[in-house]
Amino acid sequence: MKILPIGRQTFSDIVGNGLLYVDKTKYLDQLANGGKYYFFSRPRRFGKSLTLSTLKSYFQGKKELFKGLAISRLEKKWQSHPVLLLDYSLVEYRSGKEVFHASLLRYLQTLSKGLGVEVEGNIVKNFFQELIIALFEKYGPVVILVDEYDKPLVDVLTEQEKFDENRDVLNGFYGVLKGLDDKLRFVMLTGVSRFAKVSVFSGLNNLEDITMDKRYQSLVGFTEEELRHYFKEHLAALAAEFEVSEKEVLQEMAKWYNGYSWGGEERVYNPFSILNLFNKNRFENYWFETGTPSFLIDLFVQQKELPEHMENVEVTDLSSSSNNPADISLHALLFQTGYLTILKKTRDAYGQEYILGYPNEEVRRSFVTYLMVAFARKDKFKIQPDAINLRSALRKEDPDMFLDIIRAYFANIPSRLHIPKEAYYHSLVYMILTLVGLKMDLEKPTDKGQIDGVMELPDKVYVIEFKFAASKRVKNVDTLAKQAIKQIEEKKYYEPYIATGKKILLFGIGFLNKKIGGKLKVLK
Repeated sequence: MKILPIGRQTFSDIVGNGLLYVDKTKYLDQLANGGKYYFFSRPRRFGKSLTLSTLKSYFQGKKELFKGLAISRLEKKWQSHPVLLLDYSLVEYRSGKEVFHASLLRYLQTLSKGLGVEVEGNIVKNFFQELIIALFEKYGPVVILVDEYDKPLVDVLTEQEKFDENRDVLNGFYGVLKGLDDKLRFVMLTGVSRFAKVSVFSGLNNLEDITMDKRYQSLVGFTEEELRHYFKEHLAALAAEFEVSEKEVLQEMAKWYNGYSWGGEERVYNPFSILNLFNKNRFENYWFETGTPSFLIDLFVQQKELPEHMENVEVTDLSSSSNNPADISLHALLFQTGYLTILKKTRDAYGQEYILGYPNEEVRRSFVTYLMVAFARKDKFKIQPDAINLRSALRKEDPDMFLDIIRAYFANIPSRLHIPKEAYYHSLVYMILTLVGLKMDLEKPTDKGQIDGVMELPDKVYVIEFKFAASKRVKNVDTLAKQAIKQIEEKKYYEPYIATGKKILLFGIGFLNKKIGGKLKVLK
């Protein structure tokens, strides 16, 4: 059984030490001979750095590293080129424009020394230009690989001034490449986001964006076929650990870690989570725990928007293009950062439409948990008692106990995050239930209308209707709860569940000026 490359993202290190490597080198030939300027976006910890490291070894002509891999049967020339691999995690960009300039300059100076060329100057874009020219004159056409091109933007997304300053620095920096086409062999930039229209690439309008190109859907991530082939022994060991069949293990793995798609057809597993699963033999939230999306929470607050839910969301634009970070589409950004994925893609006479949703259980649980922890200001490790009590309240059919816990969460939410809309309350109840491991289907369509929420337990079904009022004419929150029950009965929302044989409970929940009331009725 090959050793897993946990924490490794350098190609020469992985293959040189005989660690498990999922062969993606067939794509190298397509990239190297099919174009020259590329842009590729994927979520963090999804294999972008390893892809660039593999490209670096390939363009350096290190044929011996690729023995037995797909590219060894495709490549005949194995030419060596000077490679500039830029990594913004090694640059300071959060302390103002001048510091960013100085840090980037020092980084380029370090790279020039390592590549054996001398370059003078203290202006970043000029130094970058002279470095490329010097490399070309000494070694030939230059390869430029940029890891996390957008890190200086994403990390200051909610700080408009810094965002603008960093964008201007990057724009001038990348603009250098446009006039050096004859000295470049290959250019590839990777990142999380696709800020195509925020001036970053105004000087590089010949970049081919392969993010959603069908040919490169599985350039990173593991396909089902790759999982079964390369991890055969690990799958057997995991099945033995859980004392179940390999088929059952694969089903659980698919539920937790599969589902990512950039075209709505082919789907891949999260490579980081899969490696950690095999390493620790536990189903956990590995990928999410490596980095919390605080900037997304900030955007929720800035845009005064709390989506009712993020499953089966219909959108037409996934580029998230804006000169103002506060105007960036949340759904597009959630897709780019890996918290939503394409469930389905359709096209009609008016254009393309995408249906977005959570890719898997790891992301759904983790993201909603993080949202609720941020909004309710509760430590996630203190939530477990609430989880037990909420589930107990539902099993016991105790609406008072259930609503007391919900009220406690609502009370912790700051006024600045409060949005006086029914959808806001839908979202928070949904997040609280997801937070404690309960799943509520929102806005469930029936031939009688749309049910606000449905919760199915092993022996019972809760049919839920929310009623919200900001009007001074409504004096009592319990009045709203009764109206909700009445609507369920009149619309017969419960009918689809009669055939299940389960006990059906009608649950009306009312919201009035931050007050919450409820009424529970058993269907006779």
